[in-house]
Amino acid sequence: MADVHLGFRQYGLSERAADFCRAFDSAIDYCLTEKPDFVVIAGDLFDAKSIDPQTYAQADAALHRLSQANIPVVANEGNHERWFRRGDHSWLWQLSRHGRLRLLRQFDPITGKPHAGEWTAERGFGAYTDIGSARIFGVEYLGARLPAHIDEIAASLSRIPRADVRAVIGIMHTGIDEAFEYGSSGLSLEQLQPLESLTDYLALGHVHHAYQLPNNEPWIFNPGALEAHTVLEGLTGTFVEGQRRERGIFDVRINPGNTGKIEAVFRNDVIVRRLFQRITIDVTKFPSFELLAKAVKQSANEQLGPSDEPAVIDLRLTGQLKFDRLQLDQDALQEIVADIQKALHVRVTKHFNSSSRDIGLTDTTATRQEIERGVIRRLIAASPHAAQSDTLAKATLSLKTAALEGRSPEDMASQLEQLLT
Repeated sequence: MADVHLGFRQYGLSERAADFCRAFDSAIDYCLTEKPDFVVIAGDLFDAKSIDPQTYAQADAALHRLSQANIPVVANEGNHERWFRRGDHSWLWQLSRHGRLRLLRQFDPITGKPHAGEWTAERGFGAYTDIGSARIFGVEYLGARLPAHIDEIAASLSRIPRADVRAVIGIMHTGIDEAFEYGSSGLSLEQLQPLESLTDYLALGHVHHAYQLPNNEPWIFNPGALEAHTVLEGLTGTFVEGQRRERGIFDVRINPGNTGKIEAVFRNDVIVRRLFQRITIDVTKFPSFELLAKAVKQSANEQLGPSDEPAVIDLRLTGQLKFDRLQLDQDALQEIVADIQKALHVRVTKHFNSSSRDIGLTDTTATRQEIERGVIRRLIAASPHAAQSDTLAKATLSLKTAALEGRSPEDMASQLEQLLT
């Protein structure tokens, strides 16, 4: 599993923080039922570097359940929880010192230098740990610096004796370029080649939807987040808004030396999550706010399905507004929807068309992505940066995808640096 994000108070709601804890507990329940040799958490157990005592206690209690069942937990640090100042430790280090998990990282947090030591509870971290005949190594979140360290990490791991090791599992917190339509995500399959010969299974975190790579014989697996970190992660719609972007956990069996040695079963049906729903209204045909409000009420009654608990609802307004924007009372619309569904939270999102610019697109067979790229290129071509229109269009769309995935500002800044250098 990965990207648990304990402590995330989405929309400032304590109920949403409880939802993330509940999702984690449901994953723990599954592990206790299946009794694996060990559990991997590939980064971002916590949503922030600084957490409150309740969040730490929730993690401690959940991990203690696995400890009581003699199921070890192995983890690395993600971008949300890792401190980048030399000498600082994350809360995962504290959990590791107490034996709740085994924290793996390739660089000493005190000296900043590479190390190849085995994990010990006394130290609170290690480059690797052995569980039975499996060796697990972990790499902390390194952002844009990761590609430059792959050869160094591979060389260090190759020097560690592995006489009784039958399977090697790696843990990283990064995106892979080939998993995204618009390229740069942090690391490419080609850049990972030095580790491929040393690794049977690579467990990833960081990207909030599930994927496997390469497509023919995958050895890289990213399960996605347990709970929805954004509205788009909780919805099913067009491709960029959630379709085929499941989230869950991988139940993995590795059979060393056999053809088809990796059996990875994706489970998105065992995680307990809050329901997200969407109402879409085209505002173009409503000349007044009063008529729009009536349409919202009718659509809410027609489109919202039953829910066992209060849902998070996205009211999506599209089209071209025919009355003054100042008359658009979002609070009133939220109240209308909330009263009908008894929602936990109603979010109004506006996707209005602009009539001020003709983008001049005439190809009716173009895909949405092609149209977006064409629009962005035309806008940039009319600016002082016309010579870089292709590069900037690619960067813009890549950042859009990253934002829809809920990636952090720091990670998107690193991605932008890669794209423009």
